[in-house]
Amino acid sequence: MWITTKELASGIFSFPQIPIVTQNNLRTKKRIQYTKIGRDVYYKKEWIEDYLNSNIRLAKTEKDTHGTVLSCS
Repeated sequence: MWITTKELASGIFSFPQIPIVTQNNLRTKKRIQYTKIGRDVYYKKEWIEDYLNSNIRLAKTEKDTHGTVLSCS
């Protein structure tokens, strides 16, 4: 299934909304895969998932005053 820039900007398939300007920047920086036919840009669902998964950031752990790592729960 192919996803258009407008669909991705609107948040299709419960993906977060990625504005068209941001999509343009991601393509320019080669951070997301895409295919282009004429002026139209298309993404595969897997490519969007790969991009989102590559940007996962882990939560920071808390330290007490002695530098001991405390539980993150």
